[in-house]
Amino acid sequence: MIDLVLIAGGGINQEIAPQVQRIIEAAGVEVNWERFDLVDVQPDEAEERLDEVAAAVRRTGVALKTRLVAPITGYRNPNVVLRQKLGLYAGVRAVRSLPGLPTRFPGLDLLIIRENTEDIYKGLEHEIVPGVVESLKVVTEAASERIARFAFHAAETLGREHVTFVHKANIMKQSDGLFMRTVRRVAEEHPQFGYREIIVDAASMQMVLDPYQFDVMLMGNLYGDILSSLGNGLTGGISSSLGVDIGDDARIYEAVHGDAPHIAGQGVANPLPLLTPAGDMLRHLGEIDAADRIQAAVTTVLERGETLTPDLGGTATTAEMTDAIIGALE
Repeated sequence: MIDLVLIAGGGINQEIAPQVQRIIEAAGVEVNWERFDLVDVQPDEAEERLDEVAAAVRRTGVALKTRLVAPITGYRNPNVVLRQKLGLYAGVRAVRSLPGLPTRFPGLDLLIIRENTEDIYKGLEHEIVPGVVESLKVVTEAASERIARFAFHAAETLGREHVTFVHKANIMKQSDGLFMRTVRRVAEEHPQFGYREIIVDAASMQMVLDPYQFDVMLMGNLYGDILSSLGNGLTGGISSSLGVDIGDDARIYEAVHGDAPHIAGQGVANPLPLLTPAGDMLRHLGEIDAADRIQAAVTTVLERGETLTPDLGGTATTAEMTDAIIGALE
C-alpha cells in the first residue's frame, strides 16, 4: 500500500481526479489516498488550507495534483504558493509526443527544466505613483547554481546528450546575466555534455521550426512557463502535458492544464492531462509495470479513436473514455 496525497482543484478537476484514481487501481496499484479538495477557497482561509496540504505532502513525499484554478480571489496563485511552501525549486516539463495522438512532431522527447522559486513569480509588485507599477524580477546566484546542477544531473541520470540555456541576457544584463554566468560555470564542470545558449525569442522560433534540435532546456520561471505551453502545442495539446515539481524532500506530479470552466459539470473532460503525469509518478514509485500498462492502454484507445472525449475529436464522456482505458489494460 502506497500513501499518496491527491490535490484536486475545482471545475473539471473534480471530474477527472476520480477517473484517474480508477485507472491506477485497475492497473493493480494499491494506494491510500489523502485527498484535499481546494474548491471555492476563500482568501481568508487560503493560507491555512495550503499549509495543511504542504504538511501532508511532506509526510508522504509525493503527491498527484490537478491544476488549481488561479487566482483564488484576493490571493496569490495557489499553484505557485504551494511550490514555494515546499521548496519545489525544479519544475520539470516533459515535451513528449504520445503515440496515437496526431502531431507534426512524432517521437519528440525533450525536457524543459524551469527554476521555480524566483524570477517575477516572487510576486513583488508595488505602485510607485498612481498609474506606474513596478514588478521586481529576482535572480540569485544560489538558486541559479542549484537549478543548473539539477539540470546537468538530470541530463546525466536520463542519458541525455546536451543542455541549452534559454535567456534574455542581451536585455536583462544583470538578472539574466547572473543566471547565465552561473550556468556557464556549472557547464564547465560537465564537459561530457554539449552546451549552448539561446535567447528566448529565438528559442521560441526554433522550437516551432525544429524541436528535435533540443534535448534538455534550462531556463528561468517565466520563460519555462511559456515554452512549456508552446511545447505542449507541438506534441498535440494538453493530453501530452506532463509536469513534476521537485524539491529536496518532496515532489508533486501535476496536470499543468485543466481549468476549462466552459465544460465543467458536463462530464466530458479529458482525463489524460492528469493521467499522463500520474504515469511518471508510478514509475518514480517503482510501479514500472503498471505505468507501462497504462501507457500502452492509452495508446490503444488513442489509436482506435472510438472512445475519445470531444477535445480529442470524439463524443465520449470522461467516464466512458476511462472505461475504455481500463478495458485496454486487460
